[in-house]
Amino acid sequence: MNKLFVYINGILAGELWLDDQNRFCFQYSKEWLGDQDSFHLSVSLPLQEKPFLKDSCYSYFTNLLPEAKVLTALSRKLGIAEEDKFSMLQAIGGDCAGAVSLYPPGVDHLGPNDYKYEPFSEKDLAKKIAELGVNPLLAAEERRLSLAGGMEKLPVYIKDNRIYLPLNGAPTTHIIKTPVKDLQGVVTNEAYCMSLAKNMGFDVPDIDILKVRDISLYAVKRYDRKTSGQGIVRLVQEDFCQAMNRNSQQKYNYSLKDCFDLIRRECSNPIEDSRRLFNLVLFNGLIGNADGHAKNISLLHNENGTTLAPFYDLVSTLVYPQFTKKMAMRVAGKKRNFAHLQKHHFDSLSEEINMKSNVVIKTALNLANRIMTVSEITAMEFKAKYGSLEMVDKINAVISFHSKSLIDTLSDDSVQR
Repeated sequence: MNKLFVYINGILAGELWLDDQNRFCFQYSKEWLGDQDSFHLSVSLPLQEKPFLKDSCYSYFTNLLPEAKVLTALSRKLGIAEEDKFSMLQAIGGDCAGAVSLYPPGVDHLGPNDYKYEPFSEKDLAKKIAELGVNPLLAAEERRLSLAGGMEKLPVYIKDNRIYLPLNGAPTTHIIKTPVKDLQGVVTNEAYCMSLAKNMGFDVPDIDILKVRDISLYAVKRYDRKTSGQGIVRLVQEDFCQAMNRNSQQKYNYSLKDCFDLIRRECSNPIEDSRRLFNLVLFNGLIGNADGHAKNISLLHNENGTTLAPFYDLVSTLVYPQFTKKMAMRVAGKKRNFAHLQKHHFDSLSEEINMKSNVVIKTALNLANRIMTVSEITAMEFKAKYGSLEMVDKINAVISFHSKSLIDTLSDDSVQR
């Protein structure tokens, strides 16, 4: 029987296996259920003795894997069919998003005292990065690393400004993203949008642009890891696809209502997290991020309850003409261009997300006015640190257009109440 042991920070939490029809099945271990400090892996997988059968856990586990061209390259490198998600997890599931680590029988799982890392010179790291297109996540080296998404990236351990690569699924502290051939300036793009979000008061991880030889790399600190006296601890998190028990191919098939309903059901402070998510929706619209899908929003679970995770993957997609201008999620029943939203769309949205219309409009106007000032300040700071970059000016032009358009739409006498 195909089987994987599921560990959380070195403790056996359960077993994942395939039944005789190759369907995913999962069951929490008795030891895990008997621990008063145990917690569920996902809101879609509540703590229970009864196993999750017939692919009912499929979406949670397969959402841990890469997608699109990265999955295709991984398939070629490892000789595993793209559709064989279980074997993929078996091969690379040592260090995943969130707290889980997956190990096959006979392979020793890593406890906090077993973590090992390999230091790399600039030359060696540049070589590894250049190989990611054909050796994604360095899978051929059996480092057992997995990250969702369709872009080339690499989880690393950074300490004292030195970059290390993990061995055999040891936890990492940062994620490095590489330049993308068809998306000129995307490293600058994401770094600037994340810096702007932080200056606007959003909860986002620390970021930086690293130079390795002549390559600019985007580095983001992992919010699902924390360093303690016991080393690196993995934190329990899940993206909205996992929480709503949908596979990654459905990440665009959501409305904002679906997401706000999830927050009301699961978050410990649903009013505050609804406010945070609405501000994110507005921010994405203003910067021209039409890729704010359900895998780009996550829940973070800890001893204090469940909350929205810090925001990530903030990129202005509208600066690239090949991308759609329509928002990733449905507003008032349809996917819409943010610049074309009218007051009645915001009225419909307020009903969908259970927020008063005057609060929705006041929040939108406030954010649109603030971002024009904050983006100018952030641009000056960003250019002083990283150099004068054309991409920053392109993004700020999108922000200015969207902000002025939104203010014009919502500032007439009929909405002043």
